Amino acid sequence: MTFSHTDFEYIDCHTHFFPPKIFKAIWEFFESPNEDLKIQGWPIIYKLSPDEMVRFLEKQNVKAFTTYNYAHRNGVANYINEWVNDFCKKYKHSIPFGCVWPEDKDRKEYIRKILDDYNFYGIKIQPLVQNFYLNDERMYEIYKLLVDRDKWLCVHIGTAPYRNEYVGYENFIKFLEKFPNMKIIIPHMGAFEYSKFLDLLDKYENLYLDTTMIYIPDNIFPERTTKRPKPDTLLSYQDRILFGSDFPNIPYDYEYSTKGLLEFDLPREFYENIFYKNAKRLFNILK
Repeated sequence: MTFSHTDFEYIDCHTHFFPPKIFKAIWEFFESPNEDLKIQGWPIIYKLSPDEMVRFLEKQNVKAFTTYNYAHRNGVANYINEWVNDFCKKYKHSIPFGCVWPEDKDRKEYIRKILDDYNFYGIKIQPLVQNFYLNDERMYEIYKLLVDRDKWLCVHIGTAPYRNEYVGYENFIKFLEKFPNMKIIIPHMGAFEYSKFLDLLDKYENLYLDTTMIYIPDNIFPERTTKRPKPDTLLSYQDRILFGSDFPNIPYDYEYSTKGLLEFDLPREFYENIFYKNAKRLFNILK
């Protein structure tokens, strides 16, 4: 049986929500050619307000979604976190994640606040954009808060769609050796070092990968299909993989986020696990 996008319910574990002015700046950055990063520009087709984004996701049968974001300089993380908290009060089916900047003197205070007072699920770190090493000692006090409170770290540490000195498997291992029990989500299945990150799932029970951009039908970056996990591998790890789209920062229709996976024509249980049940279990939501 061949399934379609409308056959399932979803928890999208990789959606971004920023204050509108910051979103505008991010979209302008994505759409501008960058010689240093060797990218020609990344068109954004879903330039929507946060409220419009929520309505769009609801029409896609998305029952819950993350608020991934990141701070790009000092002094902005607390503002973003406060905005996310207000947003999540309005939309109860959101999964709040916050952000941090290692140079902020008040970083421990505002992270403690979002974890303890606001009950955020964790934080998102984006070394590719934030330009600091995951194993930065200034962040250790933040990581200890996450571990002590059994919270999540989502970290874009893979080398897709482009890379710099702050990402990659070797950087991640240096961090993981110091915080082996932390609950971690790796976006993009660790692309392009898929096999290395998959192998870690056998050793670290609190480590998960998300599918963002890996199984879209069109090849928007050349290395995407290089040794990406095959269907039998996905089946083997179907309880450790989460569905993600990267919405709204995508240059293609939202349904493409599931189309490539559905074309494998795997058992319905597999899709239900990845699209919905795994996230429901991990985040203890939608009871």
